[in-house]
Amino acid sequence: MSNAERSFFADMPGVPKHSAQKAKTGSGDDYTRDTYLVEAGEEAFVVQTAVFPASVDTSNPRGNLQAGLDNAVKNMDGKAWKSVNWTTVQGLLAADVVGARNGHAIRSFSLMDGRRIVALTYAGPPGSANSSNATRFVKSLRIAR
Repeated sequence: MSNAERSFFADMPGVPKHSAQKAKTGSGDDYTRDTYLVEAGEEAFVVQTAVFPASVDTSNPRGNLQAGLDNAVKNMDGKAWKSVNWTTVQGLLAADVVGARNGHAIRSFSLMDGRRIVALTYAGPPGSANSSNATRFVKSLRIAR
């Protein structure tokens, strides 16, 4: 699947449902967050993307990604990630994290490409965050260059 701009590609196990949500930056500027969701049995595969407005400083991708992780961990069981791994995809810094929420395994993989953030989230049964389905999904992310 890809977004309308075809700026990235990810393999999903079905045709995703798309939704767009209006959001605001900390300074009050509007932007849109697009979400693509496929539910397959006990598993969910989600891609979210947004292009941040100029008011958001994206000059430090690790800082931007860390801020997102710090916000998301508030909803994780135990308020902690089980693992946090920093890696690169096509030369771009990415965060690959594993946690649990409400009895589900969660794996989130996010990166910044300029002003665009792309986040892939897998949710499934306990212990499945590093399953072949989750890993295949995360490793499928490609940025258009």
